[in-house]
Amino acid sequence: MIGIWQSYSDVYLYVVGVAMLAAFGIPLLVVPLRWSRVFRWEIPQPENLVVFLGRSLGIFCSLLAIFAFIAAGSPDAKPFYFDLMLSVLASMGALHVYGAIKKIQPVTETVEIILWVVLFLITLCFYPI
Repeated sequence: MIGIWQSYSDVYLYVVGVAMLAAFGIPLLVVPLRWSRVFRWEIPQPENLVVFLGRSLGIFCSLLAIFAFIAAGSPDAKPFYFDLMLSVLASMGALHVYGAIKKIQPVTETVEIILWVVLFLITLCFYPI
């Protein structure tokens, strides 16, 4: 299974980059409170810390997306970037499982565990061996 679609790994990185920017990077950077309300988070008062942390995460996601485009055009960088992406996906899955066990997140975040597992498996399929 690992690397079965490796010949399309550059296309996959472009798709992942656009998807990360659209779903996480730009919304968290520009409208973090609106993004968090969509995912049913309660917003504590004052909002400054939440906005700051949301924008920080937005910058991180945006940088991951931008570097996906760079790695897509650099065969030597692809394995490192795929390892980084797999590490991030596994960590996000673990974080959401922890939140589900502790019951400290909205149900939308618990359902998101499936997304992280699926993305991890799909990323393995595009891994450049």
